[in-house]
Amino acid sequence: MGVDDNQPCLGDTQDDWRGLAIAVAGLAHLEAEPSVPCQDAALSTVAPRPLLTVADGAGSAIASEYGAQAVTGALCRLLVTLEGQVAPLLDTAHPPDDDACRDLALLLVRHAQGVLADTAQVQRREVRDLRCTLLLAVVGRARLLWLKVGDGAIVVERAVPDPQAESSDEPALMPLLSLLGESGRGEFANQTTFVDDRLRSEQVQSGCLGMDGVTGIALMSDGAAEKLVAHDGSRVAGQLSHWLDDLRGGRLRERDLIRRFYSEAFCRGTAGDDRGIALAARAIAE
Repeated sequence: MGVDDNQPCLGDTQDDWRGLAIAVAGLAHLEAEPSVPCQDAALSTVAPRPLLTVADGAGSAIASEYGAQAVTGALCRLLVTLEGQVAPLLDTAHPPDDDACRDLALLLVRHAQGVLADTAQVQRREVRDLRCTLLLAVVGRARLLWLKVGDGAIVVERAVPDPQAESSDEPALMPLLSLLGESGRGEFANQTTFVDDRLRSEQVQSGCLGMDGVTGIALMSDGAAEKLVAHDGSRVAGQLSHWLDDLRGGRLRERDLIRRFYSEAFCRGTAGDDRGIALAARAIAE
């Protein structure tokens, strides 16, 4: 099923977007004996539409890096395959049925569960050995679909009028960062929810967000979010807007993020966890 030709559509969903994603091992894993591989996986692509996904393998799961990698890659491939079903939900000006986006989010999570089950069978392991958290955002012309299982952070940047700017015919814009979803942590500090064979649908957070004013998206594992998002979700560091602005201007590279993640300022006072981040930024009309 394609986009209804009778429904008006907004701007292009890929030509004005840039994406970047990295996942690096945390210092705690690098300094362990023996060293532990990076258990985060991150992906950002803009074709056929912007798609971001981050998975954080459970530290207690012996092969969770394979689960995180399998889930991110498989969901990207599935969404490309389902483009004909995704377009009517996210691209048309007329909003879809209230349950349609939720149904798609749960379908994606069920597919992730199946991918972990298949990977576990091939590796002759239990699914719990591969379990991971999951963040995902799919961008359309009219709305954005997001889902979250476990911890980490999904941040959306919008361009809003700057209240301190001098009045003019064209009001100055400023970036406004906001979080989607709840923290994803349980009652205890190290407790969270994972994609595995015990995950229940009510543990999946998801939603659809209108694209008006949206200029950037950031998905972060808890290790990357540790210095960028307040523990209670009350604040998001303005550094994210600087990175998104550099990305849309073609000035941000993988090595820039890697250097920042390993910098003394970023590592000081942290648990040294792996850091995975996926970014997407769109050009801002003059």
